[in-house]
Amino acid sequence: MRAPPWKNLVRELSREGYDGPYLERLRRKIDIELTVDELEREIVREMASALGRAGEKVDWALLRLDVLDREVARSDGPAERRRLIEQWNRIREEAVRARHELRIHREAVGMRRNRELETLYPIPPRRSFRRDLE
Repeated sequence: MRAPPWKNLVRELSREGYDGPYLERLRRKIDIELTVDELEREIVREMASALGRAGEKVDWALLRLDVLDREVARSDGPAERRRLIEQWNRIREEAVRARHELRIHREAVGMRRNRELETLYPIPPRRSFRRDLE
């Protein structure tokens, strides 16, 4: 889209030090447009940052699941194993919620292709104490 011809004239006259009521009115219009442009850039930066934090939330839950997997494998006795598996399932639910929130966030900012979320953030099935004893 081409800028109106008056914008160039306003910029040129402003640089030359020209002053007048009509120039001032048009200059204010340019200043508002610059402010709106900066605000739009700031909003986009914040949206990207928030989207990144939503992804980090999923990664954090999945990392904790990986760590708990190792603890379950090294656990001593059925009582500790049961406690760790219950904790693992709670964190798994956090991961499910976090991935769902990430999907919603992506859709809110216009990202409609979300099938890859299952690949990027794979969430394992619930664990049961009985199955883990086998």
